[in-house]
Amino acid sequence: MTKNKTALVWHYTDGAALMNILAKNELWAGSAAFMNDTNELLSGSIQLRKHFEDQRAALPEDVIEGLEEYIPEVRERSRHSFVLSASSDGDSLTMWRYYGRDQVSFAVGLDRNKPLVPLARLKEEIHPNPPAGYFDDMYDKEEDGQIASYPDGSPVVVFDPDSIMIEGGEWKPVVYDPAQQAEIIVGIFENLRKGVEKRITSSEPGRFRLWLFPFLMNESLDLIKNAGFLDEREERITIWPNPDWKFVFHRPGPFGLVPYVKLTSLGGGNDDVNGNRFATEPGRLPIREIRIGPTPYSSEAVASLRQLLDFHGLHDVAVSYSEIPFRQ
Repeated sequence: MTKNKTALVWHYTDGAALMNILAKNELWAGSAAFMNDTNELLSGSIQLRKHFEDQRAALPEDVIEGLEEYIPEVRERSRHSFVLSASSDGDSLTMWRYYGRDQVSFAVGLDRNKPLVPLARLKEEIHPNPPAGYFDDMYDKEEDGQIASYPDGSPVVVFDPDSIMIEGGEWKPVVYDPAQQAEIIVGIFENLRKGVEKRITSSEPGRFRLWLFPFLMNESLDLIKNAGFLDEREERITIWPNPDWKFVFHRPGPFGLVPYVKLTSLGGGNDDVNGNRFATEPGRLPIREIRIGPTPYSSEAVASLRQLLDFHGLHDVAVSYSEIPFRQ
C-alpha cells in the first residue's frame, strides 16, 4: 500500500497501548529521568560541558562560577522534562523490530501541525497539599532576609509555584549530524555566557531575578543524539509543565514509580480560552493514519483495526500495513 506523503510523525506502539490511545485520546510523555537507555538525553549535556572546559582558560573567574551553575560536571536527566517520541519514517524495519518482538506492532500517524497539550490531573488552582518549604522561594528577599515589598506594601513575588507555565510541546526532529550538533552547542554556550555576564554587571538591586533561558536550553540539548541511531529518524516532543502537582501522573515501572504527562488535543468545549496551553478533558487526537507492522495476516489485521476505529467513531482514520516482507 502507498505510504502517506502528508506531514505525519509516526508513534510506534504495541496493540495494548494502541487500544488505550484510541479509547482515552491520550499519549504518554515519560519523564526524562526514567528513560530505559541510560545515555538517552545526555549527549547534548556532555558536549556542552566539554565545550565549556575548552573555553574555560579564556573566561573570567566570576563568569566561570556563574556558568558552573548551569553546566554542571555531574550530568543527569531532568525529572522536570517529559518526552514523547515518534519517527518521520512510517515503515521502519528498525522500529518494527523494536516494538514487534512478541506481537504485531502499530505506527500511529499524527498530524505534526496539530498541537498536543498536557491534560490536567487536578482542576484546583493552588496545591491541595503543599509540602513544607513549598513557598520559600515565592518572594523576593532583602539583604537582611525580610520579604521585599513595593511602595504600597504588597510583597514582591518572584515566582508563584502554583502559576501555570508550560514550555515546549512542538514536534522537533532529533539532530544526528555532528556539525549541526556543534552549532547548537556553541549557540547555547554563548547565550549562557552573555546571560551570566549581564547578571554580574547589572546595575539593578541585588535581588533574585528569574532567568528562563538556562531551563529552556534543555529543549535543544535534548534533541542531540548519537549518529548511530540515525535509522530511527526520531522526532520528539519535549515538554516542561508547571506546577507538577497539576499535570504529573505516575505508573509502576522497572525503576520505580515513573512520572509521566498525558498529552491530548484541545477543541470544542475544551477550548483553551485562557491561553494556558493545557486541557481539562481529553480532546480527539490528530490521528490521520494507523499502519500495521509486518504480519502474514495483513488483510485480517486491517479488517480488525478498521472495526475498532469504527467502534470509536474514527471513520476518517486511514488504515495501511507495512510494505516490508514478513519474516518469521
